[in-house]
Amino acid sequence: MGIKFGEIDASQILQNEFRLAVLEKIVEMIANNNTPMLRIPSGDDVNGIKSAVVEDLKKKYPKSDIALM
Repeated sequence: MGIKFGEIDASQILQNEFRLAVLEKIVEMIANNNTPMLRIPSGDDVNGIKSAVVEDLKKKYPKSDIALM
């Protein structure tokens, strides 16, 4: 049994950090190598995505008081 922060296990946090960093690097590489063919998301697009992700996390961890800052 690992350390928990509310409903969230600490080892899961580290695993998610790693996976997210890998995914960010992959997306960055794809974007940098295909810029003329891609529509890069606008700031409004990114804000909408962030809001949607926060809502998904609130459903997954309802007791954690997750909010977009």
